[in-house]
Amino acid sequence: MQTKTRGHQIRPTKAEVNSAWVRLRTAADQGDIQAAALLVALAENRPLLSAPTGARA
Repeated sequence: MQTKTRGHQIRPTKAEVNSAWVRLRTAADQGDIQAAALLVALAENRPLLSAPTGARA
């Protein structure tokens, strides 16, 4: 299978995002605990890891 090479693009395409969701759901369905946890975190709109808040003055 030949894959097209994308140019310098910042955001993924809708097809790439949909494909990633399918792979994530499939992994969760097959018992991958990390994939299941990621689905829960994304559904609740909460990141798994908190991002640093930066320097405080």
